[in-house]
Amino acid sequence: MRHGFFQILLTVLIVMDPIGIIPYYLSITASYDKKTRDSIIVRAILFAALVMGIFLAGGKFILEFFGIKPGAFYISGGVLFFLIAFEMIYSRPRTTRVPPPGEEETQSSFVALFPLAIPMIAGPGLLTVIMTYVTSGNSWLSSAAVLTPALLIGLLCMFVVLRASSLILRVLGTMGIFVMEKIMGLILAGFAVQLIYNGLISLGIVKP
Repeated sequence: MRHGFFQILLTVLIVMDPIGIIPYYLSITASYDKKTRDSIIVRAILFAALVMGIFLAGGKFILEFFGIKPGAFYISGGVLFFLIAFEMIYSRPRTTRVPPPGEEETQSSFVALFPLAIPMIAGPGLLTVIMTYVTSGNSWLSSAAVLTPALLIGLLCMFVVLRASSLILRVLGTMGIFVMEKIMGLILAGFAVQLIYNGLISLGIVKP
């Protein structure tokens, strides 16, 4: 159980990628003062937590409703993780949209929801992690009991990193963040291949 928890936690942190988000966060919040930026972080974390909670509670039922076997979802999740890892390794820029003009409070709320909460924090990769583990064959309760604290720790790390983003950027520098993202991308690529392999075994296509 302990090994499983740390594996899930590491996966959550790598996919969430708090360090890699720093340049994008600083870019989209550059025009706001410190108080507004802190407010954006809090709202983004809450929005992301809400989305994660919905998928944690209903992910297994969604797959059952559409008749998707866990093995098939493992393979699709592995492909998605590999694409994310590819972007991390080759430094492909994340796509973001500029929020529409309007009052500062409305505009900051829009930034907190999109693109910060979705898709930067609670993106397709992290939602796939949730769906994968809640369909891992264990009971929903046992899966949720391990996954919930991992997600909360991930959100806490994201909160701390974003609050200290300017300091971290000065300490690590652009090159430091660049190297860390490459290392996390390599680890995620290995996890993606393993997930595809597990999916093939689950579907009976490959013998263990």
